[in-house]
Amino acid sequence: MARATIRDVARLAGVSDGTVSNTLNRPHLVNPETRDRVRQAMETVGYIPNAAARALRVGRTRTIGLVVLDFGNPFFAEVAAGAEQAATEAGADIALFHTGLGEHAREQRLLHRLAERRLDGLIITPNDVDHPLLDTIEQGGTPVVVLAREVPSRRRSAVRSDDFAGGVLAARHLLAHGHRRLAFAGWRHDERYHGAAETAAAAGATLTWIGTPGAALADGLTAGGRLTALGPDRRPTAVFCANDLIAAGIIQAATRNGWHIPGDLAVVGFDDTDLASAASAVELTSVRQPAADIGAAAVRLILGHTNHPDQPGEDVVFEPRLIIRESTAQ
Repeated sequence: MARATIRDVARLAGVSDGTVSNTLNRPHLVNPETRDRVRQAMETVGYIPNAAARALRVGRTRTIGLVVLDFGNPFFAEVAAGAEQAATEAGADIALFHTGLGEHAREQRLLHRLAERRLDGLIITPNDVDHPLLDTIEQGGTPVVVLAREVPSRRRSAVRSDDFAGGVLAARHLLAHGHRRLAFAGWRHDERYHGAAETAAAAGATLTWIGTPGAALADGLTAGGRLTALGPDRRPTAVFCANDLIAAGIIQAATRNGWHIPGDLAVVGFDDTDLASAASAVELTSVRQPAADIGAAAVRLILGHTNHPDQPGEDVVFEPRLIIRESTAQ
């Protein structure tokens, strides 16, 4: 069976081939009644637009790349869902990729490949916000938005939550519950750590850093084993974690060691994913960042830069909220 063509659509809709082309590529030039008639004709004859050919004609693929650190992290799954919804509403698609926390070589290879692709935009959580290949991609005409990272130079747009404020919220909550020996499980360069550390120091409390190489459940299990091995004089009574996966791993390690949560150890996560309220052994107190809203905002920034290439970089910051649950309740 022959594939339907633009001419078939135009004949059925009673319009010119150019009107069908405008309906596909420049719908704002076609009045709504005609657009509806053309789209109905497309459906009737089974016309499927050739995306590759259209991209060559109009210079756009209607595809936005989204590069995250970890497919297994529920936070990035929620970001992707928000981004996809916003992209769909704008008539675009999301192409999803992942690199890995600290996997610089993998990120380098991926950015080289993406620099050669025709994308309408790139949203990325980079290991290095000033990676030179991001400049190369932008110079090739593809706008870049940094996700969940601050770009101090404002060289490009970013969308994120206020991680420092999130650390302050977590530390204040634990201090209000009487804890004076705190720990942070995650990365020392993280603004979440700095917010918690400054708040603890101002209150005369201590905060012990427990480093993790990654952000997965296994990293939390390892960190939990190290934490429970500390002697009674050094052992923290509360721990704030860089994300919910690390927090869930620490809870598992602590309970396997016979500890009670929160009686022996209070635990606060970050992200407030579904894992915090449903998938953890103990319902997790967590600092919420609106992942789906962050993904949608990143797409809107990309669309803005696509339509206005000279638009300056913008820093979109969402305020976090503390969601209190069983893991810190008295």
